[in-house]
Amino acid sequence: MDVQTISSERHRLAEGPFWCDQSDTLYWVDIPTQVIWSWHYGTNSYQKWQMPEKVSAVFVTNIAKTLLVVLATRVASFNTVTETLVDICSLDDDLPNNRGNDAKVAPDGSLWVGTMDDDEEQSSGRLWRITAKGEKKMMLDNVGVSNTLAWDTVLNCMYFADSMTSKIHRYPYPEFSDVRDQKPFAVTLSGSGPDGSAIDDERALWNAQWDGSRIVRYLSDGSIDKTLELPVSRPTSCCFGGPNRRTLFITTASIGLDDQVLKKQPLAGYVIAIELDVTGPSSNPFILS
Repeated sequence: MDVQTISSERHRLAEGPFWCDQSDTLYWVDIPTQVIWSWHYGTNSYQKWQMPEKVSAVFVTNIAKTLLVVLATRVASFNTVTETLVDICSLDDDLPNNRGNDAKVAPDGSLWVGTMDDDEEQSSGRLWRITAKGEKKMMLDNVGVSNTLAWDTVLNCMYFADSMTSKIHRYPYPEFSDVRDQKPFAVTLSGSGPDGSAIDDERALWNAQWDGSRIVRYLSDGSIDKTLELPVSRPTSCCFGGPNRRTLFITTASIGLDDQVLKKQPLAGYVIAIELDVTGPSSNPFILS
């Protein structure tokens, strides 16, 4: 398995990869340094933008040069030319230690955002559904670390994980209901937690497993089809992209790893890529009103 290095430098906590088909560009964020990054496939060139607070996710929108960003306290549009932010809605106003975490655009165009306690001590996180008008609805509360958002429109379901519980659940969609008291779709191995995921064109779920050094492909019945063993212990998320949509882009973290570990994991904190024999669907842009 050949691993390609995508990012130009080591990040602390790279997250939220998003591939734009129209521009052949990969976007991602480094949460603690508060930076959005982009890499253009054709020119192998990079851009970055500094945010005023932690940023956990980024998406292309229907407006040129305008991104959607999930910040610690809010969701906003960001003009990459003027570098101005326009707030769409706030997140957990009543919980100042919570911050935005994993987020994805659903098939209906709404944005789903998971929040978490920034100290990872309390299960104070929530799952929000947010419209382009900034209207938000809380779908879940009492979440540890919100992760994994992916939709299967054939089975009318969506996947969402709480890294604190090591469980990925499959929820009904669009008629959403809380199924956390039921048997989970998958449980990660002891010592590892489910982080971000991507779904492929065969409707299998690829899940990055924090402290697991792997990405696991789950079939729709919850069985494990294959495991990608990685040269890093902390993969954080993944997405499909590239010209033929067979490239799995993987964000990783170096945060919390000492110098001795980092010497053994020279790619920790980098964005890496692996070519697969399966394709993935296009990422959904966010349609601003």
